[in-house]
Amino acid sequence: MIDLRRPARWWLPALLALCGLGASSIAAAGERAVFRSQMPDGRVVYADEPAAGAVRSARLLVEPHPGDPAQALAAQRALEGTRARLLQQGQARSLKLAELDRGIAVAQRELSVAQSAQTDGQTVVEGDRQGRRFAPSYWQRQQFLAQAVARARLQLDALRAERAALQ
Repeated sequence: MIDLRRPARWWLPALLALCGLGASSIAAAGERAVFRSQMPDGRVVYADEPAAGAVRSARLLVEPHPGDPAQALAAQRALEGTRARLLQQGQARSLKLAELDRGIAVAQRELSVAQSAQTDGQTVVEGDRQGRRFAPSYWQRQQFLAQAVARARLQLDALRAERAALQ
């Protein structure tokens, strides 16, 4: 005798497993598509499929929201924490940029002063010559002034590079 209930016992778990797999894959996707359609009279219609006769249609992805209020609250708190951290980082970055701007202004003034001193230091004064040749003190002064300009330029370039890295 054939037991007609036996195939039902075999198909039922398989069917339930298949349905569960399908439901989990839909839930894993995490997003749902909604279409925004603009009608010829200017109305906007949101639906699962583009509206017939629409002038324009756009596909929008909508995030699912947790059904559990505790999960929703936890997600909201996590979002607020992330927002607070981002605001704090943004304020710190703004302060650092302002500090760098002040440092760049000071470094530009120092470079300008060093360049002026180098230009003025090229003027030959009494004691700079030994006959027709320049004295070692003249060359030492020129070297010192050139090094001061190079240091000021390096400092300015470093501050500008640091500022560019923050932008």
